Amino acid sequence: GIMNFRNSTASSVSVAGGIGRDADVSPVKMPHQWERNSRTLVDSARKAQSLSTQQRVNAFGTQRATDQTMFEDNKVSSSALQHTISEAELLKNKSEMQLEAILRETSMLEDEAAHAEATLEKMRDPLAVAEENLNIRRKRPPREMTRDNVERALNEQVAAAKHAIRMLTGVLEACEKELGRLKICREKLEEDIDQKRIALEVDGEALQMESGWNSSQSSPMSRRPAQVALPHMWRQRTENLCEECDRTRATCERLRAKARGIQQDAIENERETRENSLRSLARKMEETGMLRNELEHTLQTTLEELGTMEDARASVEQSMNDKMGPLALARSRLSVRTGKPNPEVVRDVAERSLEKEIGDLEHSIRRLQLELARQTADIQRLEQTRARLEADIKDKADALALEQECEALQLDLGSRMQ
Repeated sequence: GIMNFRNSTASSVSVAGGIGRDADVSPVKMPHQWERNSRTLVDSARKAQSLSTQQRVNAFGTQRATDQTMFEDNKVSSSALQHTISEAELLKNKSEMQLEAILRETSMLEDEAAHAEATLEKMRDPLAVAEENLNIRRKRPPREMTRDNVERALNEQVAAAKHAIRMLTGVLEACEKELGRLKICREKLEEDIDQKRIALEVDGEALQMESGWNSSQSSPMSRRPAQVALPHMWRQRTENLCEECDRTRATCERLRAKARGIQQDAIENERETRENSLRSLARKMEETGMLRNELEHTLQTTLEELGTMEDARASVEQSMNDKMGPLALARSRLSVRTGKPNPEVVRDVAERSLEKEIGDLEHSIRRLQLELARQTADIQRLEQTRARLEADIKDKADALALEQECEALQLDLGSRMQ
């Protein structure tokens, strides 16, 4: 290809030189000769360009082929080391997954222990309230000193609170013991993961090396930890550690389930004993509270609708104002056109279009004014509804406050126990 390009170029130069010499000898040519000479020169230039393009394509092909060979060689040479790293990462990932499970279990057990401790503290509150209520009831007038259902309910509340305190104390002791075992497992896993991380860093550094070490550079082999262990012993150590962690987590999971059950029973017993003395009053408070909540929800939706209507009215006003400018422009254009000479005054398409534009804009403005009046009436109606809702809610709140004055200690306990 290169030789053909040179021969063609030489031929083109010869032809061009010949043409030049002929031009010197014969400065005057026929038109067809003049055109033929130019076309010959153009054809020669195109052939030279074609040969150059072909050579460039061949060069690019050679470049791509050598690049592909380089990439394939690098890929093949790195695959063995990458496979070794992948096998080591599997064991490291297993230890990391086990560590994450231990950390999750530790967090869940700590949360459960904290919840149990909080429940224990909460159980002291109903015990104190029930005992205080019994003391208060002992101060009743002699005629009112009877062993009624309220006193029996208060005695049951005291017994349930004492039983819950004993059970929750045992749960906290067991949680503290299992948290210690989880801490030991976590420390072993962290040590194992750190050792595997160091080994992977060494292999990764070898994989990422782009050039060899020379005598003037320090070799990283000095940083490699000395580990002498058979492969099966290395794997078995990780497997044994993971099995130990699984057993510990299973024990903690059973403990958490038992703790949840004890707490749930304590809360349910406390709630049942507390509601037994407040059943009739609680029902009335529930009905009043439901009505108040419904009114508050309706008030919220009314306020939202009122805000939406205000925005809509502002949008209509803006739309109406936006049409005033085009209307004034159309009227001005129509008025300006009347200044033409009488022979030029024609009811043409422009005249009719301007009149139609003015009519449409005036009609749109009238419609928007009507919508604005309707929205204003709706907003006033919503304002009246809002005022009535707020007045009704205030009445319900006052009635509920009066009802809550009865059995103040028990109601306050109920709000704290939620």
